[in-house]
Amino acid sequence: MLESILWSYELQFHMDEINRENETINISVINTNQKAVCPHCQTTSERIHSYYTRHPADVPLAGCNVHLSIAVPRFFCDNGCCEVKTFADRMSALIEPYSHRTNRLAQQQQQIAFALGGEAGERLLAIIGMKASSDTLIRLIRKAPEPDVMAPRVLGVDDWSKRKGRTYGTILVDLEVHQPIDLLPDRTAESFTKWLKEHPGVEIISRDRGVEYIRGANEGAPDAIQIADRWHLLDNFQDALKRLMESKHACLVAAVVESNETERDSANTSSLPASEALESHSKMAKKEGRSQERRAKRQERFRMVKELHGLGLSKSDIARRLNINWRTVDKYIRVDECLIYARGRKGSSLLDPYMDYIVKRWNEGCHNATHIWHEIKEMGFGGSRRIVGEWATKIRCSAFSEKAPKKNAPLSASSAAWLLAKQEEALTEEDKKALELMKQTDEKVAEAYVLSQRFVSIVRERQPESLLIWLDDVVKSGIDALKGFVKGIKQDLAAVINALSLPWSNGQTEGQVNRLKLIKRQMYGRANFDLLRKRVIGNPLRC
Repeated sequence: MLESILWSYELQFHMDEINRENETINISVINTNQKAVCPHCQTTSERIHSYYTRHPADVPLAGCNVHLSIAVPRFFCDNGCCEVKTFADRMSALIEPYSHRTNRLAQQQQQIAFALGGEAGERLLAIIGMKASSDTLIRLIRKAPEPDVMAPRVLGVDDWSKRKGRTYGTILVDLEVHQPIDLLPDRTAESFTKWLKEHPGVEIISRDRGVEYIRGANEGAPDAIQIADRWHLLDNFQDALKRLMESKHACLVAAVVESNETERDSANTSSLPASEALESHSKMAKKEGRSQERRAKRQERFRMVKELHGLGLSKSDIARRLNINWRTVDKYIRVDECLIYARGRKGSSLLDPYMDYIVKRWNEGCHNATHIWHEIKEMGFGGSRRIVGEWATKIRCSAFSEKAPKKNAPLSASSAAWLLAKQEEALTEEDKKALELMKQTDEKVAEAYVLSQRFVSIVRERQPESLLIWLDDVVKSGIDALKGFVKGIKQDLAAVINALSLPWSNGQTEGQVNRLKLIKRQMYGRANFDLLRKRVIGNPLRC
């Protein structure tokens, strides 16, 4: 009974002994097979020469490690022409020749290797009683057979970074079954064309608006319907709005709304000694002075770029003369005023979890940043004393300075572009005020807002019939940043119309790129292309 539970019906095993020692179960069995086939000449033999013992590792049983001891018969080969005189029963249903683990153990270790990679897989297997090194798990992944790559009907294509900003590959996804089907080592039109020709049958291709993928699709599958990804359409339009707002400095300044928030618990700071407040004020004044110097230097550089451009010099010549990046030159040429960037770091601070305690101690009269730092350090704070010191300096300066409302830094071009593209119901009251101030400051910005709202609605609500009208209206508006975007749309108009007419998009492909990045990081720098490809497209665990 126990034999039929533990072993396949193909194996003729007799249980000889089973015992448990601490956390290990020792199982001794005898292979009672009376005949076997010679692996060299395929001759069947029934003459047993001798027995030898194999000790393969097996899957855990009842939470305990399992040690097997199998008595395996060796047979005489009766074929006089065979190169061997004896051979062992292979027991291929249980274990591969020369292997030290059973097939079922190897399969489970391989599945964990595909799911977690080498290092993480090794740690998990040690816990569940199936120990294997990270190198062994990597070998099991590479040992897995190459998956069959079938041509899908609907193909999603996108790039992924091997080294961001330097080298890229291509991922191909079957959008109907939501599975990656292949990885290409680069993102060139030639490799994509070659793949499409080797896998005929693709009817629909969803892609971004990159030139290489357009050319590859045209040459490799000229009859396939191409679809421009809707998310990339909105992202490209966002970039066009950002370029527009970079040239509208007056709008960025006007969009700043006076903050109605009061300084947190600063009422008791007036009791600070004058010398201490003066010292803090002096530090902040020096910092502001350095900031003013950088702004003046940037303004002078902007003036020189404009002057050299007016003399007819190219962007690269200007960049070499001024020792700056050509992209900076291009940005300065496109705008009318020198950009002033938003100051100050936004987001959470390491002090946030301890802020209530810090404010409480400050209000109690402890104005020594070092003392406060030591106290919150004992509570688990992992930051340096400088962070607490900078917070204390700001509080002291706010107490020393006049209590007049201060204006925030100009709005960034990126934030202003988001305000133009966001739907009205998604805007806060402060956003609505800033948007209204921008529209009142510049008529072109007000017109761009109307155009952007129309375009977002066209994409979200799938209105291909409205797109051509919108394109003509943008050209008539005379807004150069948006006219450049329209020029790109017209070059890929058929794919854009298909994006608004058909249900397919590259959303699933982007999700698979995100999964690829996770797998790549799990592999701790051992993600060679062949290994990464196996884990991404050859995973036996995927549905």
